[in-house]
Amino acid sequence: MSRARSKLVSVSALWVASVACAKLVGITDTPVTREDAPDASLPSLGGSGGAPTVATTSPAGSGGGGGGSGPALSSTGNGGSAGAAPVSPPDGGLADAAPLTCSEAATRCGPAGREVCGSGVWQPQACPLNTPTCEGEGQCVVRGPTMISVGGSFFIDATEVTVAQYGLFLAAKGSDVSGQREVCSWNQSYYEGPGVMNPSEYPMTSIDWCDAAAYCAWAGKHLCGRIGGGPIAFADIFVAEQSQWFVACGGGGFHPNDNPVCNSSDGFRDIAPVATYPGCEGYFPGIFDMEGNVREWIDACDGNTGASDVCYVLGGSTLDAKSYCDEVGVDAQDPWLRSTTTGYDGFRCCAG
Repeated sequence: MSRARSKLVSVSALWVASVACAKLVGITDTPVTREDAPDASLPSLGGSGGAPTVATTSPAGSGGGGGGSGPALSSTGNGGSAGAAPVSPPDGGLADAAPLTCSEAATRCGPAGREVCGSGVWQPQACPLNTPTCEGEGQCVVRGPTMISVGGSFFIDATEVTVAQYGLFLAAKGSDVSGQREVCSWNQSYYEGPGVMNPSEYPMTSIDWCDAAAYCAWAGKHLCGRIGGGPIAFADIFVAEQSQWFVACGGGGFHPNDNPVCNSSDGFRDIAPVATYPGCEGYFPGIFDMEGNVREWIDACDGNTGASDVCYVLGGSTLDAKSYCDEVGVDAQDPWLRSTTTGYDGFRCCAG
């Protein structure tokens, strides 16, 4: 605004103020109706007393008292049949007639997870780690494989994520690739593999690191990384006190079971349905195929820049002569990148 225009606006404002304060000759004051008195000349906005209906947080269809069908005003008060707005008690507490915002012990899935109603207020209450996902009206469920407790500190999927389980994720997400980690902003599809997948109970393969991370997040879990949370450095992936995946596989050792080869090329020679070979359980009972079958992505990458970061897979596959817990995918000529997909790389998730 120019200096001349600013000055004009200031003068205009002063003139309006002076007129508003001056008593004009020949003009009498207009009678004003009290705000709390009904005015027959105004149409009713709802309620038998002419007051607008007040919207509450009661479920749809439960009504807000005796209000009519007029438009609702946003408020936390009770649109009762008297039509008057509620008055807070002198001590600032809630009026006795104020409705609860929810029913006691009711549950729901909120933006940040599961919530439970206590004293009329929605309060966060996380799902258990072995059923970490909130669905429907607050039910805690497990998406993907069942989960096994590892030393009481965290949970891990009992098997590699299967084709059928990953298919539910693809159906739920469709073409929506939003919500991924920033380092995966380049990833525009959750399946880059061949048109025909393995049978439903086989491990899901031909997915990159970002696909695996997105699935785990959708399932309320995360790729296995550092005990206590977050990614793990390559130097620590075989440290039992640090690495979720490694301690679940071997308990600190490299081969916890009696099967000499598990599902690698000296044994069964081909990828098999998950949990086919109970002789290849991990150190903790009920955890299968951590050695052999397919290699598994973990939350360990060199760098945090994008698709070209080098990331790691553990446990070996049917391409290896023997697959142990300390089998790591490392290839200086053709390293595993965040964007790499092969028919021998799968994953499982951790929680906690």
